[in-house]
Amino acid sequence: MIKINSQENERIIKERILWEKIAENYDKTSKFEETYKLSIEKSKKVLGSDYRVLEIACGTGIISLGIADKVNSVVGVDISPKMISIAKEKALRLSVSNADFQTADGYYLQYKDYTFDAILLFNVLHIVKEPDTILTEAYRLLKPNGYLITATDCYSEPVPFLKKINVLVPKIMKRFGIINYLSYFSKKDIISLLMQNKFSIMEDDIFHDAPVNYYVLAQKK
Repeated sequence: MIKINSQENERIIKERILWEKIAENYDKTSKFEETYKLSIEKSKKVLGSDYRVLEIACGTGIISLGIADKVNSVVGVDISPKMISIAKEKALRLSVSNADFQTADGYYLQYKDYTFDAILLFNVLHIVKEPDTILTEAYRLLKPNGYLITATDCYSEPVPFLKKINVLVPKIMKRFGIINYLSYFSKKDIISLLMQNKFSIMEDDIFHDAPVNYYVLAQKK
């Protein structure tokens, strides 16, 4: 059993609070449906029918449920109990039997080393306090040569002038404490972050231009 100290508990509460508030309306208000479709399509090209997959910060299960028909099993974890509750309801409604959803902190997961063939990490590295900690945990849980499939909003990248409001809103939310953590990554920062955590870069792409949603397929060395 992992012991959580007071500082860690404070972080968990901070990271959970926003997602608990927006969970019920998340699927209705998401502006990035095309980005989710691309995330699912790209992931399916990598995943095998015998794969055991983990998605960290799965939210309402959009991507986990989207790739479930391609793999042996998928586990989705999220720090928000409400997000997980919605994901479970959707799995039941869609009769997806090989997807399991659990409330958990992505920094410390209760799985043995080398458990998963692939780990999905979509739209999370820029909004957590310690992205390195999540990547260290992902590395531990991946089998040798396992895949990390990720996309991250990069707020340091230039955006079209008419779409600058899409970048300014999260920054304003961070300034006023609505979002607790927001990193201003560039694409180069994401590559460096992955390589520093012992991942090899295999492929990259841009899913969305404002903010730049940067897709990277990486592999455990």
